[in-house]
Amino acid sequence: MGVRLQVLGVVLLGLLVSGGAGLLMHRVELDNAGQTLDRRVAAAQEAVASTAQRYVDAVQLVAGGLEALPKIDATSFTSATAPLGRLWLPGAASADFVVAVQHSDVQAAQDDWRARGAVGLTLRPATDAGRHYFTVLQRNLAQDTSDGVGQDLTTAPEAARALERALRIGLPAISGPYLLPRDADLPEQERQHSVVLLQRVVDQVTGELRGFVELTVRMQAFFTDTMLQPSRELVDVTLSAIEDNAWVPMARISRQHVGGPDLRRSVIVQVADQQWRLMVVTDSEALMGAESHLDAGMVFSGLALTVVTAVLVYTLATSRRRAEDRVAQATADLRHQATLLSAVMNTIGDGVVLIGPDGAAMWLNPSARELLGDDVERQPPAEWARLLDAYESDGVTPFRFEDLVQRPLEAQAEIIVRGRRLDVRLRRLVHQDGDGGAVAVLRDVTDLHDADEKVRASEELLQLLLDGARDYAIYMLDPDGAVMSWSANAERLKGYREDEVIGRSYAMFFTPEEAAEGVPQHILAQAAEYGRVEIDGPRVRHNGSRFWVHGTLTAVRGPDGSIRGFVKVGQDVTERKTAERAVERLNAELELRVAERTADLREANAELESFSYSVSHDLRAPLRAVDGFAKMLALDHGDALDEQGRRYLSRIRAGAQQMGELIDGLLAFSRLQRQEMASLRVHLDQLVADVWDELSVERGDRDIVLTVGDLPDAQGDPRLIRHVVANLVGNAVKYTRAVSPARIEVGHKVTTEADAAMPGVGGDAVYYVRDNGAGFDMRYADKLFKVFQRLHRAEDYEGTGIGLALTHRIVVRHGGQIWADAAPGEGATFYFTLPAYADTLLEVGG
Repeated sequence: MGVRLQVLGVVLLGLLVSGGAGLLMHRVELDNAGQTLDRRVAAAQEAVASTAQRYVDAVQLVAGGLEALPKIDATSFTSATAPLGRLWLPGAASADFVVAVQHSDVQAAQDDWRARGAVGLTLRPATDAGRHYFTVLQRNLAQDTSDGVGQDLTTAPEAARALERALRIGLPAISGPYLLPRDADLPEQERQHSVVLLQRVVDQVTGELRGFVELTVRMQAFFTDTMLQPSRELVDVTLSAIEDNAWVPMARISRQHVGGPDLRRSVIVQVADQQWRLMVVTDSEALMGAESHLDAGMVFSGLALTVVTAVLVYTLATSRRRAEDRVAQATADLRHQATLLSAVMNTIGDGVVLIGPDGAAMWLNPSARELLGDDVERQPPAEWARLLDAYESDGVTPFRFEDLVQRPLEAQAEIIVRGRRLDVRLRRLVHQDGDGGAVAVLRDVTDLHDADEKVRASEELLQLLLDGARDYAIYMLDPDGAVMSWSANAERLKGYREDEVIGRSYAMFFTPEEAAEGVPQHILAQAAEYGRVEIDGPRVRHNGSRFWVHGTLTAVRGPDGSIRGFVKVGQDVTERKTAERAVERLNAELELRVAERTADLREANAELESFSYSVSHDLRAPLRAVDGFAKMLALDHGDALDEQGRRYLSRIRAGAQQMGELIDGLLAFSRLQRQEMASLRVHLDQLVADVWDELSVERGDRDIVLTVGDLPDAQGDPRLIRHVVANLVGNAVKYTRAVSPARIEVGHKVTTEADAAMPGVGGDAVYYVRDNGAGFDMRYADKLFKVFQRLHRAEDYEGTGIGLALTHRIVVRHGGQIWADAAPGEGATFYFTLPAYADTLLEVGG
């Protein structure tokens, strides 16, 4: 009975221990899987953050280059964005330049950017909003990217909000996910969410907004390329962005797996001014080295061991009680040691290979089997190269495992096995009977090597960009202002070699006066606070000479918003500063000369006004006397004179009156150039009507037909322009005296190419007065607008010869031109131009 109780007790105890050990090992496996998943998620988070930061650095670099340019056009934009084609930017669709345009300025903006090289640009405003954001320049970064130039980004609320944030904060801003308008026509299976990364570009002198640099990213392509390596053991990975207080999925990678997902992780990735969420779901069995089925093996092993122990107890209990106790204790110790060793070997992420004295692989843990496969077990080292397709670190030379195994004590090598880069460390086991074999530890360093290569490539590309901007000195500072990088152009501009400036404070480039006043530290503080600060001032070269620099200092921030350093861009503008000072000096001298000339002119005008008054008074008095005495003679003694005498008196009076009119005309002609001119809206049609009424006496009962066309309003002095209309219409009435019916036409003429080629005509309104009267010979047209020059006899047509000269001067003072076209006996047409009042200029035929 006692033996049966002992056996029963052993069985129960074995079952309890086996079950407990199995549960314990299952928990250990889950914890191991969770730690492995945490490492995979951290790698995925770093991959997304570093790739997104590459976009942020790229858009800041392009924006900094554009801000340093005096003018942004298609050519400069192509040059500034050329380095983007050599960067690894997964998912990048295009790099664009976006401008803000008021609704009323859309046409003007379109014409301006076409003139800057945006050939065929058509701006398509989507709404009647007050302000639009148009894509005017574009560099395609993907072969399947359609043209989005001219689109209005206000049609996408996500992009519009990102633009407003970028304008407000002055730092890169990223939009929420949305479907690009240019992708709307793609097949359903090819559509994907996209985001735009924006950085504002401002004028370095005025601070005025010049536009935005925009990088368009298709998120599924971005996510697939970025997560190619980090996601290989993950069942489902989703990248989401927050929009309206909710997480919106942007991209997803999902793989089919037999088991059910039992592990989940969620991490936040800071990108520019937004946060993304990385949601990972996987099965612990899918993680390399995380699932070894040790719990089930432990249970079955415990059960088997329990049966064996029970048989031994039943067999030996009656005769060898003390031996039973020793066997039980030894069995427990062996089980404990085996459990610990198995747990360690199966939970570590590194591969472990036990090599026998003959060099053959005797045992591999799960991680080693995952890396090498099962074929190498029990195989000599000479066969490993063939079975594993292994090469030296150069990827070309086949690796000889037998040389590694034969090395004494310790050895280390880096090899490439089946496309994965492994770090192999081997330690020999010394046995008292001789060679005890060796233990090899394998670690997968592929991801670490790839990351190092990408960092090196980025550094080489950055140095290439720094050396390529020939007219600018570009270098980087650490958060404390010490020089971190140096370019060939910086050395050419400042005269320092790289080994002379790396690690030293950039205050060494400032003048001693500015350094003593703390100007370098103040500039760093402003750049850290505002993101960017403009620099304009004197600097010192290595040889002590001074030069003038204009540039910017831009802060570079990490995903958490902390300052990672600064980018300094500077240009030698010494020649420009010298020229500006020379221009200022010349302007001052010119203003002094203008003031002197103005004083002289005022004095001359005053003397001329005094002379005009004197001439008017001195000439008018004798003329009035001649006319008065001739009139008195005609009244008092007219009856005593014969017909010829009375005719002489009449001619004396007419000559005196004509002389008075000539004096009045000359005075008006001389005063016209000196008198002030108003600038008002002039209704030409109303002036013609008023003048026609005033000519009613001259017209009498003649048969005259007046035709007035559509006359646009002019900008000028109404009183002077009235004189022009009165003179031209009056001349038409006078010179059609011998024609019946007389026809006079006043109209507006559409400007032709020949008219526009004349100085002063382009952009003005062209008016004309046409008649069918006497006309004149065009050979003498050059005398028309000269004082006292007449083309007809005074006996045929009265006049002083001053009216057209005065008309010509009035038109010229308004910035216009006057000319004529005529033929003898066929009438004449007088054309004149005046500044058009903008709202009423009509294109009507003449």
